[in-house]
Amino acid sequence: MLHFQKSKVYLALNYVSSMSCIKSLLSSKITIVVLSSIFFFSCTDPVEPQFEFREGLVFVEGFASTSLGGSYVVINKSISDFGVNKTKFEEGATVSFENTDSGQIIQLIEQEGGYVSPSEFKAAVGDRWELHITLVDGTQIQSSPELVLEPVGVSEIKADYDSELRFNEGSGKFEPGHSISVTFDDPANQENFYYWTFRSFENLVVCNTCYDGILRNGECGKTSIPTPPYFNYLCETACWRVRFPEQVSIFDDMFSNGKTTTDLPVADIPLYTKENMVVELQQFSLTPAAYEYYRILKDIVDNNSGFNAPPPAALVGNMINANDSEDFVLGRFTAASSITKFVYIDRNSIVENILERNDPLVFEPTFPTPYQLPATTYVACEESRYRTAIAPNGWIEN
Repeated sequence: MLHFQKSKVYLALNYVSSMSCIKSLLSSKITIVVLSSIFFFSCTDPVEPQFEFREGLVFVEGFASTSLGGSYVVINKSISDFGVNKTKFEEGATVSFENTDSGQIIQLIEQEGGYVSPSEFKAAVGDRWELHITLVDGTQIQSSPELVLEPVGVSEIKADYDSELRFNEGSGKFEPGHSISVTFDDPANQENFYYWTFRSFENLVVCNTCYDGILRNGECGKTSIPTPPYFNYLCETACWRVRFPEQVSIFDDMFSNGKTTTDLPVADIPLYTKENMVVELQQFSLTPAAYEYYRILKDIVDNNSGFNAPPPAALVGNMINANDSEDFVLGRFTAASSITKFVYIDRNSIVENILERNDPLVFEPTFPTPYQLPATTYVACEESRYRTAIAPNGWIEN
């Protein structure tokens, strides 16, 4: 049996995903020359492309999951904004998954910063899926086929509070939060590679805020009558804010093959609010190529003096520009089986201060009101990747 102490053994990256790491790495004002150490596509040998950072580079992160609601694609393009290199979400793309065995096509739906699969879609073990993208400018991007492996079960998930969960180098202080850990039995006599991600759900009270204006017909607009700096608008129904990881966690069973892995830390949940929360954790079983991609990402960050220095390698995964073989697509598409576990976290007794700014609530006067009638107080909880009116599994009403 292997028992893991906090943050000493697992491979973790301090960003929500590979795309977030790339975005941060590209934030330097220095012109970036990047070398790719490994390029996985089909059965070809790795190549070492060399190119300079420029506007218009495409960054893709995609997952086809065996869990309902766990499949998505995020597409960004590099831009230069006043000399600062950034990425911007690419709207209006046509995005689909293709089952290369059956020919089934799954069209994804654009939704606030990403593309998501239909709610009823989930991949199955043994499937082979490809990602196909057509950008607004006609650029066609496709991935190599990805095989969905058998998942490995999770026997236990735990959430432990730590008043010094992580150190913030910017503030020079420790920040509180919960550490999520798992226990699982690793299958014997086979290589296994693991990846963890999560969605957290916490009650959302305010569904919209208008600055220097008022909300009418779903839009914030100016008014001729002076307003406070902002007005808050309450959610008219129960609503949950959805958050995603600030780290990517991976694990190789090289030294634990066939053993029980106990209390392996796989996620940190900072104390942004004290709202009670459900954490929906997914444990993925990766192919060796997918694991190698995330391992390279870890090496780039660990060996490059932090996130703000120019990267020594580009994260070129398993995708190509079908229109131009010399135009590299950064990021990766992964199809993987997952096991989903839920843990409910009661945060009512926590005494440490929250990390999010907590401004006082300010509402429009309803009667009498100097503004255009009718006054607005409540707004709908609009479904998106970051918000839902559907109670998450494991939620406990207090």
